Amino acid sequence: MNNVVLQNRATLVNIKETVFLESVGGFTRRYCCNGREFLIEKKLNQVLNDLPDEKFVQINSSFIINADYLKKIKMKAIKNAVLIGGIELNIAQDRYWELIRFLKFKYTIW
Repeated sequence: MNNVVLQNRATLVNIKETVFLESVGGFTRRYCCNGREFLIEKKLNQVLNDLPDEKFVQINSSFIINADYLKKIKMKAIKNAVLIGGIELNIAQDRYWELIRFLKFKYTIW
């Protein structure tokens, strides 16, 4: 793993670089497009409240993605969000339609 920098809410400023966030116990790990990782001293659901609704969507209990970095959705028995760099994250069944509604609102999809 890369060097992980501990950050608090005050330093969560350049959110555009965030590809996805992951729940890690009582903390949240923030993965950036430049390969850097940050550990935030907040739970994932607390971080979600601080994120812009038009960019970020929770795809399962452990992950929030930035829709700007979503490349495609793999539609097999288990659905996966494919992000830049080939990162694949599982989409929970109960969150799939929420993700589709989110994307339809943000983008023109059929």
